[in-house]
Amino acid sequence: MAKWMLRQTSANVEALAHQTGFDPVLVRLLAVRGYKEAGEIRSFLCPENGELADPLLFADMDKAIFRIQKALAEKESFVVFGDYDADGIMSTVILLRTFAALGANPSYYIPKRDGEGYGLNNEAISGLAEQGIRLIVACDNGVSAFEQVEYARSLGIDVVIFDHHDITINEAGEQVLPAAYAVVDAKRTDCPYPFKFYCAAALCYRFSQALFASLERDWTQLQADLLPLAALASVCDIVDLVGENRTLVKLGLPAIQKSRNYGLRALLRATDLEKQAEITTYHVGFVLGPCINAAGRMGQVDTATRLFLSDDPTQAALLAEELVELNQQRRKMTEAGTAAVFQLIKERGLEEDKVIVVHSSQITESIAGIIAGRVKEKYYHPTIVIGGEGEILRGSGRSIHGYNIFEGLSEVRDLFPSFGGHPLAAGLSIREQDVDELRFRINENCSLEEDDFQQVYRIDCALDPACVNLNLAKSLQLLEPIGKSNDAPLFAAKGLRLMKLCILGKTGKTLRWHFRTPRGMLCEAIDFHGKDLLEQYITQNYGPERWQQLCSGSCGKAEESIFLDILYSVSCSCYMGRESAKIEIVSFRPSAMERS
Repeated sequence: MAKWMLRQTSANVEALAHQTGFDPVLVRLLAVRGYKEAGEIRSFLCPENGELADPLLFADMDKAIFRIQKALAEKESFVVFGDYDADGIMSTVILLRTFAALGANPSYYIPKRDGEGYGLNNEAISGLAEQGIRLIVACDNGVSAFEQVEYARSLGIDVVIFDHHDITINEAGEQVLPAAYAVVDAKRTDCPYPFKFYCAAALCYRFSQALFASLERDWTQLQADLLPLAALASVCDIVDLVGENRTLVKLGLPAIQKSRNYGLRALLRATDLEKQAEITTYHVGFVLGPCINAAGRMGQVDTATRLFLSDDPTQAALLAEELVELNQQRRKMTEAGTAAVFQLIKERGLEEDKVIVVHSSQITESIAGIIAGRVKEKYYHPTIVIGGEGEILRGSGRSIHGYNIFEGLSEVRDLFPSFGGHPLAAGLSIREQDVDELRFRINENCSLEEDDFQQVYRIDCALDPACVNLNLAKSLQLLEPIGKSNDAPLFAAKGLRLMKLCILGKTGKTLRWHFRTPRGMLCEAIDFHGKDLLEQYITQNYGPERWQQLCSGSCGKAEESIFLDILYSVSCSCYMGRESAKIEIVSFRPSAMERS
């Protein structure tokens, strides 16, 4: 059973609400997240007024600018070496657009996900050398490519790296960097840049600014073109939406609808978002992002790159439709692959392992990360899913809070031809004969205890649902953009008496709850995901007749009442031009009132 934990704060919420003029509930939400001063609260809620630090503070940024200026001045042949996910594609496009604005036309190279895998590889480097390339500008990769950078140097190729992945630390606790001409990564221990959580596209966006400043060129129009791409990548790559990321995304989301980029505008049309009143992190993360990522997952990453580089609206429309179709194919492939992996886990009893490691030849690496995420969500265990067949396999890992999967893989790095990632997500390649050894050793090293495998809901505020109104819902919109490190507020209420249930939707998986609060107020809420769980709970504890009774609109006798505690979120809803506050059920449990 999941843990419910109410966040606490020592801040004087009433005084802060008076000082700032914001709703006390909103102020409490920020106070429990560490914003305890009036100035901090104002800065967080108005990030568009914030300034970004000087990009020249990044370690090696000056060296990167110098080497690229030299390539531009001497008209060297150089290449942008990107990655196949949304962040890698946006990074590539941002750099290419920047260089094009300066009159240069470098080529670009993005490795095939299911052939080459992530990052720089020697075969690609050799081919680039044969083309006369003398500079590789790597984006969203490179910081762990020690051997590949050395190989490039041996062929007379300089490498400039713009990356945001974790830096390798040796046994002495010292950072180890590849021998590149420049390594720009805020996670370097010697990097004085104050903000550490950019995605690669945002880093390339800041490089573009610094490069133009160094050349004394006006960056205004290019900035307007690149900002929505950096914001899109920041959301898709699930970086922390605080500090400078919050500023970029807050400014960048509205810019998406105003973008001059033919590809972005075509994708908005193809996904029926063109006339959306407001583009939110939801639309980017769950509508646009999957279409962009589908290109890499389905082996057609060039489709997405060409889309955002296109200056032809007709071509852009065709490419956008192709991405939507690729995403539909990816969904079908993912559903089949997920079922196969769950079956393997069940057959082999892998759900008992601290770290679930599963290999299925029925899936490709391209969907391994999505499936790993689904396994992690079901079992709440760190999970590594490996796909394909042959001598070298590739996989992805997804982790839970409390387990740094990048560090876990680092402890067994001798098993991997290559790997990289973050505390909560990682990618790797591995020999087929080493998969069982990985499973054994990573579990042997794992120090997680039984309690760590309980999902924890961190509640921002205990609030009677009867207190929810449109004014509160609108004030909560100030927390946008919502995302990592700035989750949607989670509210809790106890002792709610279930009155009736209405089954909604074509699939019958949506419920509308009707309940009374302890003060006797009648409220309703929508439940998009918990219908099966609620039906199972009521049927097992009260019988199927009770479920049918509630669904037919009868709460039954008082002594037969069902009392529940709920976790819920609050948002604005608009139906036929009428706005209202919407309560959405996140989870439930039997109430202590009932248990007593």
